[in-house]
Amino acid sequence: MGCLIAYADDTCLTMEADSLAELKVLLQEEGTRVLSFFASNEMVANPSKTAMLILRPAIPRVRESPFEIKLCEATIIESQHERLLGVHFTSDLRWNNHVEKLKSETSYALSVLSRLEHLLSSKHLKAIANGIIMSRLRYCLPVFGAESLRFDESDTKSTVGYQIQLIQNKMLRLLVGCRQSDRVRVHDMLESVNMLSINQQIGFDILIELWKAKNFEVPHLMSLLDRHRNDTRILRSDTTGKASATNLEPFAMNGARLWNMAGEIFRTTNLLKVAKIEARKVVKCLPI
Repeated sequence: MGCLIAYADDTCLTMEADSLAELKVLLQEEGTRVLSFFASNEMVANPSKTAMLILRPAIPRVRESPFEIKLCEATIIESQHERLLGVHFTSDLRWNNHVEKLKSETSYALSVLSRLEHLLSSKHLKAIANGIIMSRLRYCLPVFGAESLRFDESDTKSTVGYQIQLIQNKMLRLLVGCRQSDRVRVHDMLESVNMLSINQQIGFDILIELWKAKNFEVPHLMSLLDRHRNDTRILRSDTTGKASATNLEPFAMNGARLWNMAGEIFRTTNLLKVAKIEARKVVKCLPI
């Protein structure tokens, strides 16, 4: 089973197999077909620039040589981490590399904001902060942040969510004009600039993605929630309007829970502006 996804000049092929031997055959066959298609349509594809990640079950295994395949006489060796459309993936599907990259990228942006702190109004400073910092923190946040979502204060804070929140906290102090030693509560700073915390932002983005899946029939995403009807409507609903996840993946499970927390207006509106307003009401109940 495989899936080919293309975005601009980036092409990603995913394959499933029951064994490494079967996977090797599938990848070589499908990879050769993809390169042949490119060549027949006068597109340049360099197999030596192709990267490969192998996602294995999280079980102890004996040390083995790196997995490799042959594509057009080029040898492709598996990587431990790769960058795809700005997101840093690792073979164990942990996001420490991506968070470290975010910290590095936003460090300079925070220094820029610091230099502008006393030169611009709070309105203009917030606009710049949204553009050079929050835009980076929000990019693909539901992808790597869904498993970090917290619904209650008692829920354990993940390293990913905690580290990204620290970045936002630095930005918030610059926006409200305080120092860490002032001990201003994060909640108060967020209210002052009318922003969501990182945890709340994860919930908001998941809800909006599911709303778009329902209204625009987004492939794959629209199948993550089920509502137990016998008709063919997208995101099928029962008489209570409740939804359930169709798999045990964090995005789907947390998405179903958030969807059930939302009101009827959010579930039924076909206006994105209204959906965002209603989704914001839901996630404001989540902990910071």
